[in-house]
Amino acid sequence: MGLETKRIHVICDTDLHGMSCGLVTYSVLREEGYNVTVYSHFEPQAPKQPVTNPQGLAQYLEMLGEISLVIMDIPVDSRNPKRYIDAIISHNRYKGRVIWADHHGHSQWVQELVKEGVTVYLLPSSFELSMLFARLYNKQDSWFEKWALIGALADFDASIKDKVPRELEEDVCEYLDPYYKFHREEFIQEEGYYNAIPEHGNVGALIMCIAHKRIEPEELIEKAKQRVQGIQVPTYNVIGHVVYTTQLPQQGLAWKTAWKLCMLTDTKVAMVPSFNPFRNEYAVIVASNWRYKEEVADIIEEFVQRRFSGRMIVGHKGARSIVLMSQNEIYNIPQWARELNELIESKLYIPKSTTFISDKYIGQAIARDFRTILQRLTELLEQQRRMYQEYLELKRKQVELLERMRERGEEAD
Repeated sequence: MGLETKRIHVICDTDLHGMSCGLVTYSVLREEGYNVTVYSHFEPQAPKQPVTNPQGLAQYLEMLGEISLVIMDIPVDSRNPKRYIDAIISHNRYKGRVIWADHHGHSQWVQELVKEGVTVYLLPSSFELSMLFARLYNKQDSWFEKWALIGALADFDASIKDKVPRELEEDVCEYLDPYYKFHREEFIQEEGYYNAIPEHGNVGALIMCIAHKRIEPEELIEKAKQRVQGIQVPTYNVIGHVVYTTQLPQQGLAWKTAWKLCMLTDTKVAMVPSFNPFRNEYAVIVASNWRYKEEVADIIEEFVQRRFSGRMIVGHKGARSIVLMSQNEIYNIPQWARELNELIESKLYIPKSTTFISDKYIGQAIARDFRTILQRLTELLEQQRRMYQEYLELKRKQVELLERMRERGEEAD
C-alpha cells in the first residue's frame, strides 16, 4: 500500500456495516505490522450521537496531528460537502496520507479528492467495501469473509442475497443489529476492553476487542439472542406490492421494522414513518425488500423524486428517507402506498390484452427475419449451383453423343 507511516487511524461508520469495514481493515493492517487504531468518537453533549457524519468528521480531521488515515463508509454529505472534502484534502497534503473508500452514490466532489491526490476506492457493494483491505493484501481468511457478510446483511446488500439463508438474515437483522446498537457497551465492559481504550469510542473499542480475541459472528449472535427481544411489528396493511404502517416503530429500529414487514408479507416495498429525536424531525422511509431490490429500486427512485420534489431526501437508491413537514403527514402514507403500488404495477406488469412493442423487440424481430431470409437465399443459391453443374454435365454428355453419332455416320459412308 505504500502508506507513509506505520501509524494509522481507521475511521469508519458506526453502524454494523461500518463496524465490519473497520474490523476487517484493522485486522489486516495489524497483521501487516502497522500501529493501527479505530476511532468512533461520540460528542460529549450527545453521548449516543456519533460524529462520524461528514460534518462532525470534518471538524475532527481539522484537529488531528500527523497520522495516516483510512476513512471507510462515510460518504460525501450533499448538504455541505465542501468542508468535508477540504478537510480530507488538507490532511492528505499536510499531515499524512488519506485513503478514502465508500460504496454509496457519489457526486463530482469525489473527483476533487482524486484530483488532489487522495487515494480513492469506490466499491460496487457493501460486501466488497468490507473486504477491500483483505483483497488489497491478498488475505484469504474465512473469518474476514464472515464478518464482511454480516455487515453486508445489516446493510441490505442485494449482491449477497443468493449467498445467505433466511435464518442468518433473521439472526442479523432481528437480533444482532439491535444488540449492537443498544448493548455494545455492556459487551465491551464484559470483555474488559472499554475501560482500557475509552478515547476511541465504544465502536472503536468493540472492533478492537473482536479483532484481538478473534470473536466469531456466531458467538456475538448468541449473546444477542439472550439479550434482545424480536422486533415488535406495528399494525400494518398491504396494498399490492407495498406494505405500510402509520404507527411509529421502536425508536432506532425503523429501517429494521421496514425489513421485517417486507419479510413477513413478501412484498416488494415497505413504507414506515420514523422520528429523529436529535433533530425533532419526522420522516417516512420508503425501502425495497432487499431481495427484490433490482426490480424496484429505480421505480422507488422515480416515485420519490416525483412525489417529494423539493423535500430533504437521504439514503441510498431503493432505500430513501424523506423528511416530513409535520407529524400529521404520516396520515398520507396510505395514499402514497397506493400511488407507489400503481407505479410498480405499470412498470413491472403488462396487461394480457396488449402486446408490448419497443424498439428493442422490433430490432430483434427484424434481425431474426434477416437471418431467415439469408439462410433461404443461401439454400437457393446452393440449389442453383447444383442445377447449373447438372446442366453442364448434360451438355457434355450431349456433345459426346453427337460426336459418336457423327463418327458412326462417317463409317457407314
